[in-house]
Amino acid sequence: MTDDQTVPANYAAGLFDLSGRVAVVTGGGSGLGAAIAIGYAQLGVTVIVAEINMAGAEATRATIAEQGGKAEVASLDVTKRDQCFAVAEAVKRDHGHIDILVNSAGSAFRSPAEEFPEDKFNFILDLNLKGTYFCCQAFGGVMLGQNKGSIINIASIGSFKAYPWASAYLASKGGVLQVTRALALEWRDRGVRVNGIGPTLMESPLTRAAGATSSITADFIKARMPRPRLGLPRELIGTAVFLASDASELVTGHVVMCDDGYLNA
Repeated sequence: MTDDQTVPANYAAGLFDLSGRVAVVTGGGSGLGAAIAIGYAQLGVTVIVAEINMAGAEATRATIAEQGGKAEVASLDVTKRDQCFAVAEAVKRDHGHIDILVNSAGSAFRSPAEEFPEDKFNFILDLNLKGTYFCCQAFGGVMLGQNKGSIINIASIGSFKAYPWASAYLASKGGVLQVTRALALEWRDRGVRVNGIGPTLMESPLTRAAGATSSITADFIKARMPRPRLGLPRELIGTAVFLASDASELVTGHVVMCDDGYLNA
């Protein structure tokens, strides 16, 4: 730490430079994770697309390669803690460091609370919350050994506000918010920053499958949107770059909302 208050020449020019860094993006085979992975690769990041859906992961890798970027795929079920640690060790072995982790793997299921199936409840909590936590442990452990790294968890407007027929999803994303805060508090003096991104209702395969076009949940959310449109995955890239870069060196324990003003409506 220094008390030097000067601004060196060209200081700002390097704040968003991610070239040479290594990022692991879970759920990078589609939707938000795919967009963030592609965006990182365009800035010179080597991206490991960690997915249970290998066809999707390969599609993202191919897109990155076509654009001149560097990417690899890794088979990963984030609900399996041993797999998370195995992939983390493999990336560390192959690349020497892990600089960025984006926890984008997730799912949703719509049902009234009194009828919510136990198996679906367990699936959502395991994937969205435990999967995020296990990956933070595994990849964050490598970062702690380096004394540097940035973890970005995909939270939600549902981390802060409720909507109908989404009780398990809301519970999981509320948990992601608190995990983000807890790890940021524990790891702030060890070089690892932990933040989140809170998207609005997005145009993605997940939201389409869950009924984003028209459903009790989606209609409730859309009726409260300041603007009547869904977000696009690429609109999260700028925030993901900021949180991964040195430009956000003092930012930890926060969820940066990309909600088009939903929480203020």
